[in-house]
Amino acid sequence: MGKFDNKVVIITGSSAGIGQSAAILFSKEGAKVTIHGQNTDRLKQTEKLMIEAGAKPENILIVSGSVENDEVLKSLVEETVKKFGKLDVLINNAGIGQKPGTLPSEMESMENFNYVMNVNLRAVITLTKFALPYLEKTKGNIVNVSSIGAHKPYPPLIYYTLAKAALDHYTRNCAVMYGKKGIRVNSLNPGAIDTLFGARHGISEEMYQKFLDTLINPNTPLGRSAHPDEMGKVLLFLASDDASYMTGSIVVADGGHSIFHAGVNLEW
Repeated sequence: MGKFDNKVVIITGSSAGIGQSAAILFSKEGAKVTIHGQNTDRLKQTEKLMIEAGAKPENILIVSGSVENDEVLKSLVEETVKKFGKLDVLINNAGIGQKPGTLPSEMESMENFNYVMNVNLRAVITLTKFALPYLEKTKGNIVNVSSIGAHKPYPPLIYYTLAKAALDHYTRNCAVMYGKKGIRVNSLNPGAIDTLFGARHGISEEMYQKFLDTLINPNTPLGRSAHPDEMGKVLLFLASDDASYMTGSIVVADGGHSIFHAGVNLEW
């Protein structure tokens, strides 16, 4: 028996990274999972990995398209309920650090602002609205994937950090508004993940590796970035009945990065 037997889960941005790892982990625990992304080849790879982990093909649904498109978001929910009959968990994981192709001189442009806010915030709000009627029926829950960038500035990703700070407050507000309906809403705020995470967020591999080497790893007590599986396991916990008394929680999993500063000497 798995923790998510007969549960139905939607995971946005599940073609790689945290979302892919989460899809595999939920499948191992018996969930029926809708995976989503824009790269169909990577989605097929996620499906393959889920099946290798023990998922039945009939318990997987693939929906592709941009979260900027409200029709894609609507179809995510409608197709999931049509295939599986209900919805228990929504994982709002899709996100982006900057609009792909944005030059350093364009990071503060309104074009970049609109894109980053649409993907990281507006899409979450819109998809949540579509999902709420079904989550109310199942007394389900939502986990929003935010970032430690919600708590710390990371120039030049100013709009990304702004969007994630707003997302955390959206999580808290939803927890208050929907708690009486039996819906829990929590947030996972990861630290830095691997280089593929950077690529998926519109950041070049070279730029992201420099970010890890100069800012993250030397200033993280564990001395490394996270593996996507480590974040997937936190998502699994927050969405499970093991976290039944948690709502409105902002759960930081960053290897200690957010509590560390250069003045701290760990080798007294």
